[in-house]
Amino acid sequence: MRHHNDSYFTGTLLEYLGILLVSFLAGFFTFGLAAPWAFCYRERWVAKHTYIEGRQLHFVGKTFDLWLVLLKWIVFSIFTLGLYSFVVPIRFQQWRIKNTYVYGYWDEYYATE
Repeated sequence: MRHHNDSYFTGTLLEYLGILLVSFLAGFFTFGLAAPWAFCYRERWVAKHTYIEGRQLHFVGKTFDLWLVLLKWIVFSIFTLGLYSFVVPIRFQQWRIKNTYVYGYWDEYYATE
């Protein structure tokens, strides 16, 4: 029996391997062009199966939005002769976290104000 404050993951190894296979094949057959879609697909699956303190995560990132920021990061990296590329991993994590929410958190927060 799970308690309200439990954090847990409900996905299975077989499902995860399927997600990885679909993501790899999509990226491979499109020469990497589908990589943003594959990333968002995997993040949605992970969020769907992740519960923090009994509340499900929700990933709302869109493939097109990721494409735009990736393009921006590439342009910045070119203009800075590759220096900006050292910042890209942090920017990528910031984008991922910015697009991940916990169901029910804001409703409860505003109810207590």
